[in-house]
Amino acid sequence: MNRLFLLLILGLCTGFSAHAQYVTNLTLQKDHFLTGEPVVATVTIINRSGADVIVGGHGSRDWLQFEMMESTGRQLSPISIGSEQPITMKAGGTTRHTVELSGGYSTADLGTFSMKANVLHPITGQFYESNKVRMTITDSKPNLFDQPYGVPDGFQNAGRARRYQVILYRELNDLQLYCRITDDRSGAYVATFALGSVLMVAEPQIMIDVKNKLNVFFLVQPYIYCHVVINPDGKVYKRSYYRSAEDNRPTLIMNPAGPQVIGGIYFDPGAKPSTEKKKVRKASERPPGL
Repeated sequence: MNRLFLLLILGLCTGFSAHAQYVTNLTLQKDHFLTGEPVVATVTIINRSGADVIVGGHGSRDWLQFEMMESTGRQLSPISIGSEQPITMKAGGTTRHTVELSGGYSTADLGTFSMKANVLHPITGQFYESNKVRMTITDSKPNLFDQPYGVPDGFQNAGRARRYQVILYRELNDLQLYCRITDDRSGAYVATFALGSVLMVAEPQIMIDVKNKLNVFFLVQPYIYCHVVINPDGKVYKRSYYRSAEDNRPTLIMNPAGPQVIGGIYFDPGAKPSTEKKKVRKASERPPGL
């Protein structure tokens, strides 16, 4: 079953396609995807109807629809979504709605596609379409890591045999690491998601720990390393960063109790840089002889 997540964010955007009651714009987080990878789409709507519009709410009609079309012109089955909470689009106001399309719906087939969003105007009962965006879906074999594991108790589908796969995938401007979870019996893709950009100056370290969690340790920027831990159900459990300190480069080791990063210094990419300036000494405070 497709999992859909709808986030309401206020914002402004340019480059819209105008259609009567709404001015709408569709953008994608990126335009190249691996098979089975979730697609994050953002629909921005300016309400030009002249009155407030309320969409969503418990038991209400689905108000947002996505359509995909192959380059040959064949249209895939559309997917419609709603929201449990009502959303008010103020007259003349702008709302931005970010949706994650997952479960293989949007990237199940290979090729080049166009996507558009249709937004319901509940007063007239009509859908108004956005601009079209292009996306390319490709696939890649697990070229860095491919090992089976069993889903332990405490996770969904406990007892199922699956495989962890790690893929090095070249996008337009950089190299990306991907993790893929597959069913070991059928080969079906359970989850596919990006771990982040990688520099192959240092070979990524990849290992399964005693709790059947996948650990991936890789260089993301010069001197900055990332440690990602992935649960057996295919969800990211933890992500942490480390920085090399002089000649002390961090590395991942596996102890009987689990994985451990040794060397280097823990690094918080979200921490604000220190604004404290070095104190300038007065001439009278200089040590003798200077």
